[in-house]
Formats: sequence, C-alpha cells, structure tokens
Amino acid sequence: MKADAVEADRREAVRRAARSWRQAGAIDEATEAAIAAAYPDDRARVGPVFRVLLFVFTLVAVNGAFGFGMLLVDGFRGSGRTFAVLAFVYGLLLAVLTEWQIGSGRRCQGGTEAATSFAALGSVLGATAWIVFEGMDLRDAPALAVLFLTAALLLAGAAWRWGYPLYAGAAAAALLGALGTLPGGRILWIVLPALAAPFLARWADAARLPPAHRASWAAVLVVALTGLYVAVHLGSFDSSLIEELSDLNTLRGMPRNELLRWLSAAAMAIVPLVYLGIGIRTRRYPFLLVGLGTAVASLVTLRFYVHLAPLWVVLAASGAALILLVLALRRYLDSGADKERGGFTAEPLFEDAARRRLLEAGAAVVSLSPEARDLREEPRFTGGGGEFGGGGASSDF
Repeated sequence: MKADAVEADRREAVRRAARSWRQAGAIDEATEAAIAAAYPDDRARVGPVFRVLLFVFTLVAVNGAFGFGMLLVDGFRGSGRTFAVLAFVYGLLLAVLTEWQIGSGRRCQGGTEAATSFAALGSVLGATAWIVFEGMDLRDAPALAVLFLTAALLLAGAAWRWGYPLYAGAAAAALLGALGTLPGGRILWIVLPALAAPFLARWADAARLPPAHRASWAAVLVVALTGLYVAVHLGSFDSSLIEELSDLNTLRGMPRNELLRWLSAAAMAIVPLVYLGIGIRTRRYPFLLVGLGTAVASLVTLRFYVHLAPLWVVLAASGAALILLVLALRRYLDSGADKERGGFTAEPLFEDAARRRLLEAGAAVVSLSPEARDLREEPRFTGGGGEFGGGGASSDF
C-alpha cells in the first residue's frame, strides 16, 4: 500500500472506532465530531448497499467488454491461445486501472476498484490455467502446483498492494493447495500452520502495520488453522482429500493404518478444544472463531460416523444445548462484578451497532413472506330470471 493509502486506512480505523464509542455511550457527539475533524477522510467512499451494486455492475461491464473484445479479435473460432493472450493483457490493464483508482482516484470502499481488481486477478489466473493445462500440457499435479503457486503470489501481492484481507486468505488457501500436490502434503498442512500460527497471530496485532494488513494476517491465520483441522479430520483422512491433489498419492489404494485413523479421530476432537483454549487465554478472535466452527464440524462428523439418533433429532438437541449453554454463560458473566469475569463480558463493548443490525435485518428479511391471499370465492353469475315492465305493467322471466 502507498503511504497515503496507509494513512487513510489508519484514519478510517480511528473514525470507525469513534463511531463505536459514540454508539456505546463512551463519548458524546461533540467528541466524535472533534475526532472526525482531527482525522479527516480524503477517500471516495460509498455505503455498503451501493458498494455491492457498483461491484456487481462493474464486474458485469468489464466481463462484457472482455467478451466483446474476444469476439472482435477471434470471431467465433474460440481459440484457446487467443483467449489466454487476451485475458493476460486484459488482466494487466485492469490491474493498472485498479492502481489508478486506489492511487490517484483516491477510491476506497467504492465497489468499482474492488471489481476491477477481482476481474484482473481472474483474467490473469484464467490465462495461467490455459498455459499450464493446455499450452505446456503438464500432468495434473504439476499443473495444479504451478497454478496454485501463481495464484498464491498474485493474491498475496494484491493483498499487500491494495489492502484486501480476502485476497490474503485466498493466497493462504492457494499455498495450501500447492503444498497438497507434494508428497507428504498432509504432514505439511499440519506442521507448517502449527509453526506459523504464533507469528501470524503476532503480525495480526502489530501496531506498526496498517489496519488492512493486520486484517490480512488475521485472514491468513484463520485459513492456516482451518487447513490444519482439515488435515487431521477423520473424513479427510478416509477420503484421501489432500492426497487427491498429488500424482504421488501414497495413501490411494493402500490398506488403512488403523492407528493413524484413531489418531486422526482423536485429533479431530482435540484440535477445536486447543483452538478454543488459546482463544480464551489470549483473547484472540481468530482462534475463537475457528475453534467454534471446527467444534461444530466435529460434532456433525461424529453424527455421520456414529448413528445416535435421526439427524433432525441430533440437530434439534444440539441447537437446544447451544441455546442453554449461551444462556448459562451469559448469566455467569452478568453475575460477576461489573458484568465481567476474567476479562470477558456479554456486553457489546464498543461493538459496531451497524453489524448487529445487519444480522437483525437479515433475520427479518428471511422471515418476510407475502401476505396470504384472500381465497374467498368471488360472486359469480347465477341465473334465476328477472323482471321487466313499465306503465303499471310488469312481468318476469
């Protein structure tokens, strides 16, 4: 990220924190206004709804332009080589356009720059996929390795240059995919995330880094922890999920080692508890998030291997147990001094109210349904005769 983009990112983080403080009642409106004046915003931003709309419309426009250019250059022949060359050049042009928008255009959270960056990465990776699979005619595993490594480098560079945490997480996933193509890929998925996790957690909290880069390291940490869990997961072990990426699959077609299988089952139960323990002890959100997610995944896997009851019964009982656990935990925290125990509380604590309202709005939208139509039968014509007359005379028919 450029120096001015880093400064704008830090200022936006301060203003966002001030809004949360104001909503929580820690500061008044005048103080929030003073903070906003001390940390002015020089970026062109739009709200979340228009951001999504601009992203979608821009993505449709740039893809339509690529299709039109492909039609002009190649006609209806559909040459793969022409597609690869045009996609690569088009991706570079979109990258330059993204750089201009974020740099000279001073756009941030505007939707259009995110769309052009996404399309740029997709175009270059599409060209790379054609080169490794068709142009170089590599075997599946080497081709996947080259494609994954290229994706990891491009996505990591985009996250570093443009400050998108989503690209950083995708780069980590691509790197894991590349490691999976190597012999012993499952071991690498376990060892490397375990060794890197302390450093990733430290970088995710490093004050010298801009907020976008800290969020990027947090995204990498989440992906690394998830990859470690997938590597020790019993279902992954039984299906040779990681080994399917490699031509040198040492597990495919070989009898299963029951000891390794039991170790995988034990690790599947222990790893979520370790994540939750680290998250509670260190107060790190990525560990708590992944710990809760992997714990649910382990429970679902247990139901798959051990038939305790029908699935609907297990899901209903699990949901009821989680509700009771949440209520008990909240009651326990609220009963402590100042509604806090050991540094934990159930209170929002400067949490962005807009995010909470987003969940509430989502639940409300899901619950909306059209009003039931009135199915009462409309009156229809029924014959029965009538009458006519005039001047004192009348008759019926």
